[in-house]
Amino acid sequence: MAKKKTLAVIVATILGAILYRLGGWKRPFRTWMRDWLIPPLAYGLLYYLKTPVDLVGWLMILPAIALTGAAMTTYLDSIFGYDNFYAHGFLIGLGAFPMFWYGSAWWIILVRAIILALFMGGLNWWVNKYKIPKSDWVEELLRGAIIVLTTPLLTI
Repeated sequence: MAKKKTLAVIVATILGAILYRLGGWKRPFRTWMRDWLIPPLAYGLLYYLKTPVDLVGWLMILPAIALTGAAMTTYLDSIFGYDNFYAHGFLIGLGAFPMFWYGSAWWIILVRAIILALFMGGLNWWVNKYKIPKSDWVEELLRGAIIVLTTPLLTI
């Protein structure tokens, strides 16, 4: 069973990376593909890895998907005056807050939010500092991958 779960994490991570990139690619794709398909993918993976013990846990998937999807729709440029990928990653991580009632520890949710913030902001800093060619591909594939790849932390 552990091999199936590992394979599920790998496949979901690859799908998350592809969906995030497709959402930033423009025609014929749209940003909703990133914003509203990655959250169900990530939380579907979570439910596959660890089944909740009660009905409340099952129901928490809906607000988690909504909050994470909403966080993915913005880079908070209207607040900061520029695309703040640190805040973007942190909000995506906080979108998992309803998973507290699923059985995830609140501090794990916070740790994941910090990991996402540091990774997404640091990735943006890195590609800009070193003038990485095709940086939109690098950034979007890795952002989509890390959102899904960190989801198993919520089983702790």
